[in-house]
Amino acid sequence: MFRFVHTADLHLDAPLKSLALKDENLSDLVGNATRRALERIVDLCLKEQVDALLIAGDLYDGDMRSMKTAAFLVSEMERLNEAGIRVFMIRGNHDAESVLTRELELPPNVHVFTGHGGSVEISEKAVTIHGVSFAKPHPNKLWT
Repeated sequence: MFRFVHTADLHLDAPLKSLALKDENLSDLVGNATRRALERIVDLCLKEQVDALLIAGDLYDGDMRSMKTAAFLVSEMERLNEAGIRVFMIRGNHDAESVLTRELELPPNVHVFTGHGGSVEISEKAVTIHGVSFAKPHPNKLWT
């Protein structure tokens, strides 16, 4: 049996600008919610001793450049690495905009699918993970 947790669209440290205009305290609370969400997802993976975490894009929010955000992500992925839990990640359209996405050095347990797609076979579990990332923020139109 292959056990996994799936997540997407965390938009780590998204600024929530419209909320900040209405209530600064609420903005701070909600702004930290994305980090807490990832921490809890990793905690769940560790508690349930899953085989993998699947991240289906948009870890970042557009052109974010904060190395604090990058360091936080790496530390959470390292927690999974230490437990032997693999991570399979695709880049969403927001991740494709991010400078962090291109420069980030992730632990060896993390496989990031490219814009050309790919597959990773986990033979001991008789499972193959397929993925394709956004290479650019806006995909080419396939129709008119």
